[in-house]
Amino acid sequence: MNLKDILKYLFSFILAGGLLWYVLKEQNLKEVLTSFDTIDWKIVLLSMAISLMSHYARGLRWGLMLKPLNYKTSGPNLFMATMSGYAGNLIIPRFGEFFRCGILQKLSKIPAKTSFGAVVAERAMDLIVFITLFLIAFLSQFDKLKGMILPHFNQQSNSLINKIPYVIIGAIIIIAIGLFLFRIRKRLLQTALIRKVLMLLQGIIEGMTSVFKLKRKEFGLYFLYTFIIWLTYFYMGYVLFWTLQGTENLSPVVGFVLMMMGGLGMVLPTPGGTGSYHFFASHTLMAYGVSNADAIAYAILMHTSQTISVIIVGGLSILIANLKKSENSTIEGNE
Repeated sequence: MNLKDILKYLFSFILAGGLLWYVLKEQNLKEVLTSFDTIDWKIVLLSMAISLMSHYARGLRWGLMLKPLNYKTSGPNLFMATMSGYAGNLIIPRFGEFFRCGILQKLSKIPAKTSFGAVVAERAMDLIVFITLFLIAFLSQFDKLKGMILPHFNQQSNSLINKIPYVIIGAIIIIAIGLFLFRIRKRLLQTALIRKVLMLLQGIIEGMTSVFKLKRKEFGLYFLYTFIIWLTYFYMGYVLFWTLQGTENLSPVVGFVLMMMGGLGMVLPTPGGTGSYHFFASHTLMAYGVSNADAIAYAILMHTSQTISVIIVGGLSILIANLKKSENSTIEGNE
């Protein structure tokens, strides 16, 4: 790991710690702990079970995208690889996407470069769905959320304007490097390293384009799995409303908005959404009149319960993957 990677991961942990401190700095923790007195832990377990359903559906969708490339494996293998990836994200942000491909290769001999291409494609689909649902949530609840988002957006806009000269200089440098590499492309293509990189990119592209090779029935399944993933995302957060007195009467609309705003926190490069989820979730609930203590208690309960399920199931998945022998054949044509 080079210095750049170390600084990047250090920034992630500092950002997580800073946001968590910001959320808790003026809050009486005794009031937050008092909110936990009414918790029905059976509902918390239900939320965790629903989240595992979403992860299983994600694994099945991932496997579906590998079928046009003549690779297949079992649902449990896909689930274990997916959970291993989530566990990896708790240690190093975004590391899990690579880690789960390595676990799947260990379990099923499916090339990691190909399965990673499928991961990129599914993340692109999730991004499209997320942006669509986020715009619906934000625009429909603009009066509630504008005070939470717009001041920060305006500050960032002013900061970006000041950085325009640096962006232009950076673009010129990138173009110059690109032209130089283009001129020496024939010599570069003769090196072993570049050939390996091109082979890696070819495998990734194959995985990314596999969704367009799905049959009509499989294409329908792909969107069904996507629907299940987002539906379970909603319910694993909404059912937790029933565990706290301050949130038990909130409507499904608030649950939908919270899913999208909390998702914004999970997108930030913090380990498992630590700090960033707490910030966005608690401030969203406070925008709907929930007290500071109950809003923070909900954010802590939601994030902690999901983290525990990932640690337990993801940890067991990694252990099983390292103990389990790889399947003898995963290529359909060889079976």
